Amino acid sequence: MIASKKVSQSWRKLVLASITFWGITAGYAQNTQWNLASAYPATNFHTKNLQQFADEVAAASGGRLNITVHPNGSLIKPADLFGAVKEGKVQAAEIIMSSLNKESPVFGVDSLPFLVTGYDDAERLANNARPIVEKLLGERGLVLMFTVPWPPQNLYANRSVARTADLKGSRFRTYNPATQRISEIVGAQGVSLPANELGKAISEGKVESMITSSTTGVDTQAWSGMRFFYKVNAWIPKNMLVFNKAAFDRLPADMRQIVLKASEAAEKRGWQESRNVEKFNDDTLAKNKVQVAVPSPFLQDEFRRMGELMAREWLRTAGQTGLDILLPYELQRFKAK
Repeated sequence: MIASKKVSQSWRKLVLASITFWGITAGYAQNTQWNLASAYPATNFHTKNLQQFADEVAAASGGRLNITVHPNGSLIKPADLFGAVKEGKVQAAEIIMSSLNKESPVFGVDSLPFLVTGYDDAERLANNARPIVEKLLGERGLVLMFTVPWPPQNLYANRSVARTADLKGSRFRTYNPATQRISEIVGAQGVSLPANELGKAISEGKVESMITSSTTGVDTQAWSGMRFFYKVNAWIPKNMLVFNKAAFDRLPADMRQIVLKASEAAEKRGWQESRNVEKFNDDTLAKNKVQVAVPSPFLQDEFRRMGELMAREWLRTAGQTGLDILLPYELQRFKAK
C-alpha cells in the first residue's frame, strides 16, 4: 500500500512537471511579444536596420519572438531609454553609447574628438572597447546585441566659421558630455536636445551651430537654419542595441541563438550602410543649398588641440581602463599605416 502511494505521488509529480514544461514551450511556440524603443525616425538608416533585424528574428523563430520597433521616441523619451530597458519597462532599446558617459567614462570613448580618422579606425576602437563595454552593461542588467556607427560628426553653423572663436555665443546643440565640453571650450551656449526635437529647434533659430552627422542633418532638414557644413570629421559615434538581460535570459536557448545570429548580421550590415549613406547625405545637404566645405587650417588645428585636451581629461577619469582601450588601439593603428 505504501509503495503504491509512493508510485502515485511520483507519477503525479511527473505529470505536473510535463504540464509545466509543455505549457512554457507552448507559450514560446505561439509567440513572445517584445518592444524595441528608438529615438530616431523610421526613415533613418539605424531604424531601418533595426526593423530588418526584428523581421529576421520573427522569420527565423517562426513567429515565436516578435519585436515591435517604436521609432522617433514614440514609446520612450530618448533621455529615458537607458533607465527603461534597465528596469525592464521595455525589453530592448537603441541607445547612443556616448550618452552613457556618466555611467562610466568608457561609454564616451568613441566621442573623443579626432581620435579616429575614418571607419577603419572606428572599427579598431570599437573592437578594443567592446569587452569592457559588455562587462559594464552586464553589471547594469543589460546585454549588448550590436553596434552601428553614425557617419563622421561634422560642424554645422548658420554663419561662416574660420576659427573656433566664431562659434562664441552661438546656441550650440549638445547631446552628450563631449558636445557639452566643446560648447564650454569655444564659449558657446549649450542647448541640450534629443534628435527628435532638433529639427523644430533649428527652424525656429533655437540652435545655431552643432556637431553631428550628415544623417542627422538630413533627418532634421538642417538647411532650415544652417547654411554651412564643415567636414571636420570630429568622431564616429555608435548606437548600441541593448536588451534587458533578464528578458533575454528567459528566452529558450534556440531563440537566443536566433537573436545572436540576427545581431551579427545587423552589425555587419549597419557598418556598411553607414559608409554608404555618408556621401548620399552630403549630396542632399548640398542640393538644399548647404555649403559643404573643408575647414580652414586654423579651424582644423584648433580642433586638433581641443581633441588632445579632451583625451587627457578623459584619461584622468577613465584611468587604467581607458589606457587598456587606447594603447592597443594606437598600436594597431600604427601597424596599419
